[in-house]
Amino acid sequence: MEPGTDTISQYFKGIQKLAQVDREEIHKLWKKAKRGDHHSKQRIMETNLRLVVPIAKKYHRQGIDFLDLVEEGNLGLMHSIDKFEPKKGYRFSTYASYWIEQSIRRAVEEQSKTIRIPPHAWEALRKWLKQWEKMHAMLGRDPTLAEMARKMHWTARQVRGVLDAAEAARGMGSLEAPIDSEDENITVEDMISESDNQSPENLISVLKLHDELNQALKEIGERERMILEFRHGLTGQTPMTLEEVGKRLRLSRERIRQIEERALLRLRRVANRMGLIEVTETRAATPNLQPGWNTPKLRTDILGQIIPEGRRTAPTTTRPPRRAPRLILTGYKAGKAGKKSKR
Repeated sequence: MEPGTDTISQYFKGIQKLAQVDREEIHKLWKKAKRGDHHSKQRIMETNLRLVVPIAKKYHRQGIDFLDLVEEGNLGLMHSIDKFEPKKGYRFSTYASYWIEQSIRRAVEEQSKTIRIPPHAWEALRKWLKQWEKMHAMLGRDPTLAEMARKMHWTARQVRGVLDAAEAARGMGSLEAPIDSEDENITVEDMISESDNQSPENLISVLKLHDELNQALKEIGERERMILEFRHGLTGQTPMTLEEVGKRLRLSRERIRQIEERALLRLRRVANRMGLIEVTETRAATPNLQPGWNTPKLRTDILGQIIPEGRRTAPTTTRPPRRAPRLILTGYKAGKAGKKSKR
């Protein structure tokens, strides 16, 4: 929801009164905060609440109430206070702004209608479509589900699972729908049609061989570059798991996987433009998946788990219950000096 002028002005008036503190006092507050003093953390929080509003305003058309965005940003601000090291000489406002935006973006992404399919289902779908294209070329027509199942040595349960994954990926029936709101040029079909000889390891090896890796990484987003560096050890460190990267960036394992796949897709396009690899752009006709073939009594997903009656898509990741609105505008639990006034 778009923030109203009254809402913003009232909030600004409140935080401007809290922000009045001189440099000497803030220096003392940081010393106490790093020793674990909650009142000092609360005071630092109050003096920096003004950093959140401009960032929240950037995202106010994303379907979340403005004050909810502010609260999400305040969570990021609280996290930045815990992690910040004054001795390193960085500006706190710059450091905090990064975590504020990360927290707000995460909330927006979890609320958005991006397609969420488990990794094992993506892999099954890739294999299915790759085999479908081969049989379509050989037969000169769309292969039936029975022909596909025999060729791939799949059971009816496995076929049913890939159909559910395909239905979720297709959304309203188009594989050309964007898979992620951050880049409308990347589609579901892009994600499921990458070939085996363009695996992450092969792609990165080719770029390293031609001394073009650093240049290629400059052409993708900062967060995508960071995730590739963490996941593949590009700066000399040990490669990290999805869970490790997720904890470091405060994102879910699934979200890290999605960003990594998108980053690799962009990296392929860069490598193709440099003439280092060849990417086939021709698209085969969309398979006719013919739902209903040999449907088992209990519908199951690709792992054989039972799908509740009436659900039409593959499982999605649900967001944890939201915090009560406006209860964390100034964050930390404090002693008597830091308690909020009752409303």
